[in-house]
Amino acid sequence: MNRKEEILPGTVVEFFQDQEVYCAVVTGTKNQRLLVLSEANRELNISRSRILGVLGPRIDINKSRDEIIDALKRISSARSEKSKKLDIEELWALVEEEGESGFTIQELAGFMYEDPDPEQMAALQRALINDKLLFQYKAGIFYPRSRENVEQKKIQIEREEERKREVAEGAKWLKTLTKGHIKEQEPPCEIVNKIVERIKDFAIRSGDSPHFGFVKELFKEAELNVDPQVAFRILVKAGIWKEDENLLLYQFDIPRDFNRETLEFAEKIDESSHEDALDALRRDLTTEPTFSIDGPETRDIDDALSVSFLSEGIYLIGVHITDVSSYVQPDDPLDRSARSRMSTAYLPDERIPMLPIRLSEDLCSLVQGKKRRAISFLFRVDAEGNILSEEIIPSFVCVKKRLTYDEANRMIETDPELRVLHNVARRLQERRVEKGALIIHVPEVQALVDEDGTIHLKRYTQDEPSQILVSEWMIAANSLAARFFQEHSIPAIYRCQSEPREEEEIPGASDHPLFYMLHKRRLLARAEFSMTPERHCSLGLDCYVSITSPIRRYVDLVMQRQLRHYLLKGEPYYDQEKLDTIITEMNATLPKIAYVSRRWNRYWILKYLKQHAIKEVEALVLDQNERSFHLVLPEYMLETNVVKTGAEKIATGQVIRAEIEKVNPRDDTLKVRIL
Repeated sequence: MNRKEEILPGTVVEFFQDQEVYCAVVTGTKNQRLLVLSEANRELNISRSRILGVLGPRIDINKSRDEIIDALKRISSARSEKSKKLDIEELWALVEEEGESGFTIQELAGFMYEDPDPEQMAALQRALINDKLLFQYKAGIFYPRSRENVEQKKIQIEREEERKREVAEGAKWLKTLTKGHIKEQEPPCEIVNKIVERIKDFAIRSGDSPHFGFVKELFKEAELNVDPQVAFRILVKAGIWKEDENLLLYQFDIPRDFNRETLEFAEKIDESSHEDALDALRRDLTTEPTFSIDGPETRDIDDALSVSFLSEGIYLIGVHITDVSSYVQPDDPLDRSARSRMSTAYLPDERIPMLPIRLSEDLCSLVQGKKRRAISFLFRVDAEGNILSEEIIPSFVCVKKRLTYDEANRMIETDPELRVLHNVARRLQERRVEKGALIIHVPEVQALVDEDGTIHLKRYTQDEPSQILVSEWMIAANSLAARFFQEHSIPAIYRCQSEPREEEEIPGASDHPLFYMLHKRRLLARAEFSMTPERHCSLGLDCYVSITSPIRRYVDLVMQRQLRHYLLKGEPYYDQEKLDTIITEMNATLPKIAYVSRRWNRYWILKYLKQHAIKEVEALVLDQNERSFHLVLPEYMLETNVVKTGAEKIATGQVIRAEIEKVNPRDDTLKVRIL
């Protein structure tokens, strides 16, 4: 059709609307646009460019509206029926090789009819437009697709049809679920299972999900808000996720379970027949009075202590670290799994171990009464805490007593071994402080969740006698290992920390100890891994490695492997290049685990506040600016911001009362109001 051709009122035309062809009658013109009445009984104002290339018969527009609509529907129906009988593929085969410049509908109709009339052309036009496979329509011209493009288009159409089926099936399932009739349904079909995975990904990654477009279409079809929280509630209602599902694990790709290869490899290890090349060099310390100190819930025990009284005022103190590297060989399934995880994740409602339970809680755990392989750090000291000699040896040990921190606290004044360990540990700490160590004991509140979902909050302080005892002797062992690596030029992964930022003037004053501890901690630089021995500022040590938790931390396992290989063969296992690669991997993974642990602990503390309907709390003003106060709730160690109203006269460092107005653990909301 010539776009400049005059279209008189009463002329039947066709146009695109929502990718469908509709019939309409022209009722007039306005500003070079056409006023039409469509077969759907809608009055429209459309541009001439939307009119398809065939003008139809005339309709008397003076007739009643119902008569006009009926006439349009008859014309449209007749054209649709004719279009279904046309062999479009035969036409395409005829023109496919010579259609680079395209064809008008009149030209294509000429290939099928000797003298095509408008109705035949209109039917053909509908057939070509509805086909969507063999021809491409653009600005009034039909372009036959090449055979290669037709095959590609077939795949595209099949995918689109599959998508429509998935949306329809998924929307049906969602509507049934949201109406509460899910139990009446058959088990989800394969399509629904695919859709569930896409909904999961949307709930985890929100708009960043590659399935966002599909889920958006699906939820609109199911008349649901396109919201990750809605997706989460759907999956909970369907029984696919728990109410307290930890989405952070999915978001950061932290696996809960071990693959079959790793588990089978672990189960095949036979403790009775397992041999280790270092066994011939191990010193038998199984008769030493060795004990462990851990939390009551700890099952992966990787360190123990011993004290022997050598002579008046002279003691032999042993720090015994389970020899995990005797079971986990470089690049075996256990090592590959541990390297991918990098650390055990301790969460309020679960523990995700770095190594399978067969090792972490059995073969490698320093279980009371069990003979275990170890790397022992031996210190000969006097009553003043002077270290007279040091030694690192492979050993066999057997823990005689298992103590909790609380039990150790109660026994320190009466048990001679614990008293010696604690007194010397105090002297070691004092010497570190003299060398610049910064002792900042910020309390922690840890949520613990029972199997029945009951939440307990436990407050940990690092200045209890048993905590100081254990931490100081672990620091001593780690420091000894670092100096051993340095003195023997063994490549190592050192833990270093630069000097803190210069102390800024703290606005306000407070007699609350937490106020200054938190401000001091903010000044500390982040500890980092390094291939060169550099100072660790807050520990007050010139070099330091982490080697005392090989069950729980991969870097400790690597350093233990490096040490034992040197003890066995007089040479390191890892060179600097290999260790540098491991550092890169740790820097990518460990911050994720730390964030998930911190954020998930906060989730459960917030849930505790909500469950117990806690309203009024003590708050400490840590900082403020023109717009808001930054508060910490000391009882729960939660921080939050409060927008100023302008009426408050509150100093930084002041302790105030606040009311909890809103708590939502799922979206990390803690809204308080200053009373």
